[in-house]
Amino acid sequence: MRTIITTVGTSLLMNAKRDVGVERLDEQQLANYLRHTEAARVSAETNSLSRLLQSDERIIFLCSQTDDGRRCAGALAQHYKNASHDTCMVEIPDLTYVESRFKMRGLRSLVATLIEQIRRERGQGHTVLINATGGFKAEIAYATLVGLLFDVPVYYMHEAFREIIEMPPTPISWDYSLLANYEEFFEWIDADLRATVEVDTRLRGLPENIRLLLAEEEGWTMLSPAGEVFYGAYRDRLQRTEDVPILLSMQALDTYRSTAPEVRRVFDRAFAKLRLPELRASGADRVRNSDCLVYPKGHREERLFFFEAEDGGVRICEVSRHSDQSYERLIDRGVRRRDYGDFQKWPGQG
Repeated sequence: MRTIITTVGTSLLMNAKRDVGVERLDEQQLANYLRHTEAARVSAETNSLSRLLQSDERIIFLCSQTDDGRRCAGALAQHYKNASHDTCMVEIPDLTYVESRFKMRGLRSLVATLIEQIRRERGQGHTVLINATGGFKAEIAYATLVGLLFDVPVYYMHEAFREIIEMPPTPISWDYSLLANYEEFFEWIDADLRATVEVDTRLRGLPENIRLLLAEEEGWTMLSPAGEVFYGAYRDRLQRTEDVPILLSMQALDTYRSTAPEVRRVFDRAFAKLRLPELRASGADRVRNSDCLVYPKGHREERLFFFEAEDGGVRICEVSRHSDQSYERLIDRGVRRRDYGDFQKWPGQG
């Protein structure tokens, strides 16, 4: 089954007012207008859905937190429900005509709502599409970004176009290394509103690029709308790769079990990140005396010697740390795949 997530604007009200000649139509008049007018003329949403919609498909209408947005989305949801489609209306908090609320909180809410709906529909086994024709122009940009990062096709139809335009998911692998390397910071700032002075303190010594994913408003700093998309996509990628097998050699398992709980938590984070092929490609390095890759590269405490198995999983030969010189000792001794066997499941893997 397909689910079409559709952003909703107010073209239905404007077109109905023009065609019917009534300043404010009631619910019944809107319903009659939808029923008896050609879809291409009724609204941006009906025009695009007439090219996309197939029988018995589900439609989720996302509307702004405005009276006009609610009226349009409600009328559209009822119209398509009457035509035997499963429909619902979702209001996006802070997506209003107030500029200060719209550009930050409203767009972040839009992103969060899109991500939530995509995850929920996929969890029910549905194929998801985004129809970004209706609504504010900024919605199209962020809906497209969400589509690219979550592998969801986005459709758009301008009133001057005769055919709907598809912006398909990109085959490019996105580099999530910044999010992976500073995952603890992104978890912290995503958990709650943070005072800008507190954020600035935590950012000292961290890459300046992190600030590109943040925004400040009235003394508070949070993920920007784009930051919300990238961080949400990163978490989604981790969740969708949970079944990638991570196996440890007996040597790696013994080292892992002998460390303190807080150190094991650091290793657990690193093991989980190795499930992502894009992180293995961008975040690993080669060292002397080893035919394994080492993750992560750079100035990090933890070091994992691993290789990719034919079954698509990851085999970890050794785990080590800089602080106890075990990493340097392993390099001096040499780490080669042929010396390791009897790989066991990582205890933290569900």
